[in-house]
Amino acid sequence: MIVKHVEIKRAIAAVTAAIAFFLIGCRPGILGKRDLGEEKSASAMHLEAVSYLRAGKYEKALTLLEKISARYPGYNNISTVEYQTARVLNLLGQYERSSREALKWMKRYPRHPDKKDMMLLLGEDFESLKNKPQAFYWFLEAKKESLDDPQKEEELNERLVYLINTCGIEDIPLLEVYAAGTHYAPLVRNRKAVVFFEHDDLEKAGAIAMDMVRNSRDPSWISQGRALLQRIEEEMTVRKGVVGCLLPLSGPFQIYGEEVLNGIQLGIFDCSKGSSGLEVVIRDTRDKQDHAVTELENMAHIEKVMVVIGPLSSKTASPVAQEAQELGVPIISLTQKKDVTDYGDMVFRNFLTPSREVKRVLTPSLISMGIRRFAILYPDNAYGRFFMNLFWDRIEDLGGSVTAVESYKIDQTDFADQMKKMTGIYYPKPASLIEEEKEARPWEEEECRIYPDKEEPFVDFDAVIIPDNFQRIAMIAPQLPYHDIRDVLLIGTSLWQSPKLIESAHDYIQGAIFPSGFFAKSADPDVRHFVDIYRKNFGSAPGILAAIGYDTIRLLKKIMAEEDIHTRKDVRDALFGFQSFKGVTGNIAFDSRGELKNEPFLLTVSGRRMVMVHRESEPAVRPYDLNQPVSRKTPGQV
Repeated sequence: MIVKHVEIKRAIAAVTAAIAFFLIGCRPGILGKRDLGEEKSASAMHLEAVSYLRAGKYEKALTLLEKISARYPGYNNISTVEYQTARVLNLLGQYERSSREALKWMKRYPRHPDKKDMMLLLGEDFESLKNKPQAFYWFLEAKKESLDDPQKEEELNERLVYLINTCGIEDIPLLEVYAAGTHYAPLVRNRKAVVFFEHDDLEKAGAIAMDMVRNSRDPSWISQGRALLQRIEEEMTVRKGVVGCLLPLSGPFQIYGEEVLNGIQLGIFDCSKGSSGLEVVIRDTRDKQDHAVTELENMAHIEKVMVVIGPLSSKTASPVAQEAQELGVPIISLTQKKDVTDYGDMVFRNFLTPSREVKRVLTPSLISMGIRRFAILYPDNAYGRFFMNLFWDRIEDLGGSVTAVESYKIDQTDFADQMKKMTGIYYPKPASLIEEEKEARPWEEEECRIYPDKEEPFVDFDAVIIPDNFQRIAMIAPQLPYHDIRDVLLIGTSLWQSPKLIESAHDYIQGAIFPSGFFAKSADPDVRHFVDIYRKNFGSAPGILAAIGYDTIRLLKKIMAEEDIHTRKDVRDALFGFQSFKGVTGNIAFDSRGELKNEPFLLTVSGRRMVMVHRESEPAVRPYDLNQPVSRKTPGQV
């Protein structure tokens, strides 16, 4: 609806501007008794102003129009000049001045044949000034004057409906006055009920909804009133302390859903943190969109949960988030799906996203250390291409430069060609250049022609970025020094985080940096406690999914313990209100869009260990040193 509204606004603005500048400007006036010389001067200046308008030179046009008004107030087409002045001010973004000029015009020319265009301009001015009641009033007046133009009437209708559906509680009293006696009055009344509902004033919302059901003759308003009453009843009868979990517990992502659930279960029954007081309703998404949405609806209507954790996969994230927003159920999504929180204020995300990973490893401090030139070596798949573009954009934003970019196939094991291309020795020199070099070589270098040195690589980058999993890094890293790519910083993504990478390639990734959402070997007491109880219960170390599940349920446990949490909106407000919740994945807080505020951890490799890089020590990070003797293994051999 918003996109459509913007398109309509542009269309109306274009039509109005055309009418104002070309049709109105060309309408002949009624000459009276005045100095003919002044009339000619004003007319010439006006024509020049119109030419500037057509060329889009609004500042120059405005200067001339204001001169005409000041010098020639008796000009035959002064009403057109004053209209165009108001329109140009609008185009220049000076909405306050434009509205003042337009209101003066309306008082001077109340019966002017083009007053509907000025009314439209006033609507645009007030809408831009965020004054929705006044915008509504003037668009409504313009619509009354447009009964002979069905297309414009429909466009204005859509703008009026948009203003009603997006107004706030402070706008409603005036909208009720302006809409009285029109077919927009029931729409304003319905919006009033919805706004009360959104502000948790369920009693007032219910009273309006009941009135709609009892007194409206329109079946559609009766239906909407009943739907709102049902939502109010559900909101008032939600079961406090009941949390829904919507995870893939069968299908291809079962293993990941179960890991999240393991963390959730530990968070509920963790005795060191006190009794939970929570009831958890667990449902399987089966990684199917329709089924996931149905299960969410069941949890909202039947189980009456207060909040939902999940889903996990990108496939189900968007439809579930959209439905949760429509149902008014807060949901904490555990997905990397782009823009999933854009569905509304009921949708939160507690997960490490690609953009946050990239921002964590590429920081201004890295550039200030002198690491300004980057090579990107990436897998030719969706993940690799996506991260390649993210890294490239971030590098340019920081003022760095990308000096080499190469891709490889996902089943590739020998990366010699890519590394030769990165260092400029893949393509042979042209024969003509070789001949020129021979002729320019002095006779003293004759021996060099008999015993030539091999061509040296040209490494014009300070760091190599490789957005791939740890298995591939274990193959790529040893081949870098083999091809004489040394003393460069290796940068990766969270997929690098694995003990197996240290086991197989620690010699070649010293000093490398990559982000992490959870570091199981942290010295933090809470992390150690979580790792210990996870090992005791499940026989292995926890990963990031278990840690996120553990943190999310503990956050909700803290929220549910508050006495003033009675409705789903209370939960939403509490999630927005948390400034910092200390979890094993870091300090959790959400921004105004429902996205995590906290940064990922930054890890590096030191010896045979992965260690955390603290913010205050980041400038100490240096590229790994491969100048010590290294055995030349066969390319591709790990």
